[in-house]
Order: sequence, then structure tokens, then C-alpha cells
Amino acid sequence: MPSDARQRLSTDTLLIHGRAQVGLADYCRVRRVDYETVLRQSGMEGQRNDVSLGGHISLRDHARSLEVAARLAGDDCFGLNWTRELGAGPEETVTLAVRYAPDFAGALEATARYMHIVCDVTDVEARIAGQDASLAFRLPDALVCVDQMTDRMMSKVHARLMRIGGGRVELSLAEIARKEPASRDLHDAHYAAPIQFGASRNRLVFRVSGEGAPNPYRDDDLFAALCDLNRRRLDDRRRAEDFIALVSDAISARISAPDLTVADVARTLAMSSRGLQRRLAERDLTFHGLHEGVR
Repeated sequence: MPSDARQRLSTDTLLIHGRAQVGLADYCRVRRVDYETVLRQSGMEGQRNDVSLGGHISLRDHARSLEVAARLAGDDCFGLNWTRELGAGPEETVTLAVRYAPDFAGALEATARYMHIVCDVTDVEARIAGQDASLAFRLPDALVCVDQMTDRMMSKVHARLMRIGGGRVELSLAEIARKEPASRDLHDAHYAAPIQFGASRNRLVFRVSGEGAPNPYRDDDLFAALCDLNRRRLDDRRRAEDFIALVSDAISARISAPDLTVADVARTLAMSSRGLQRRLAERDLTFHGLHEGVR
């Protein structure tokens, strides 16, 4: 999606894979935090939690749920502790592809290429130069209070990439786009590398030794099949985003109209009201919500 169109979208349009929420209830129980209270205070109460391989939920609501859980637990490193104590959680088609990549470089490139399927991140970049490699990404600027979300995502990506390294990969730097916690001891212990807090984007920098760090889980057939699936899923997401940007532009062009209706916008797009509403519903959006976001 063009960057200007993306900036016009509200946080209601930002998604993350439904499996990101899996395990939060379990960790809340470990921390003696009432999960139902977390759902209620984060606006997720009664929402459908689609944890299938292809399902997504609101990124804004998921990030908010982690912040609420952290506040109730009195832990400003809640997102990192979740990964440290219960692991990275269930995999989806992108992390499955990464698992079976031929080597560390392939895993890094697959992560960057398909990461947008898992979460609406921006500025994703993988760099490989000799023995130096890095992966960078940013959460959308429209989100607020994302310290726990940042810690959870960074620790999951780090854990999964280090697994592929097979002992031949070391983290040399972690740049984390969150404010520095009251104590950095947990981050220092987890990453075992220099850490820069308050970064403009999240970045993991690695040092690779040996002949390209072969992956102990390598499976060329599975990797090829999963990459093909992820390419198709990425195309589907891009088409959906292009459609939302088109609807947003149509709303924006007539935003001053006091009684703008779904029928008005549908006529502009040469489609029926029902068809417009159905296509928005496929992305868990409504005309009213999109209109409010643009307004």
C-alpha cells in the first residue's frame, strides 16, 4: 500500500496474526492476573479470536492487552518475561517457513519477505554482508503504548532466528524501539549483547561464523511449499489493503458531506452497498469504523 494511503488509515485497519494472542491467558494465570479483566480493559471482550493459520485480530487491541496485563502485573517487562518463561508461542505459516529454511541467511530473508503477513509492520529490512547480518522493522506510528508489544515481538523473532543459527550465530547488537525499563537486567540476560533502547526502529544485528550457518531443521521441500503459500497470502493481503485504501480515498473525498452513507461511497466505486460491506467484513472492518478513522 502507498505510504500516504497507509497513513490515512486508522488503527482499526491494523492487524496481527491471531496466534499472537495464544498463550497470553496462560501467562496471565502464571502472573496471577485476571485474563477476563485484561480482555475487558483492552476492548477485546467478546471478540472472535481467530487462531487458525490464516486468521488475524486487531493489532491495536492486542498491543493494548499486553499493556493492560503489564500494568495489572506491575511488570514493565511483561512482554519479554512472557517469552522467557513460556516461549515464543505457536507458529504460523511464516515462522514455519523460517524453521525449514536452508540456512540462517535464508531464514533471515524469509522473515523479512513475509513478516507483513503476520503483522502490519513497516520498514522491514534484512541485510547480509559477509559474516554480518541484520533484521529491522518498525511498528506503525499510529499505535501508542507499544513497549510490551515491542518486547514480545523482538524476543520471539530473536528466539526463532537463534534456533536456526545452530550455534554459529551470535547477536552483536539489539536496538529496541521502546523506552528503557526501570531495570535492564532482564534484557541484558535475554539478548546477551549490547542493547540500545529508544531506537527509531527495532533491529537485531548478528555475527555469523562458519560456512553460512546451515540450519539443523532444513527441509527444502517444506520450505519451498511454505514460501509458495506465503507468497499467495502476501498477494491476498496486498489486494485487501489496496481495496481499503481505495475506500478510504473515496470517503476522504466526501468527508465534508454531513450524511455520507455506505451507498454513496459504493456508487463512487461502482459496486453495491452489500458488496462493499462484505469486502470490508472480510477484513473485520465496518463502513462506520473506517469512516470514523478517516474523519
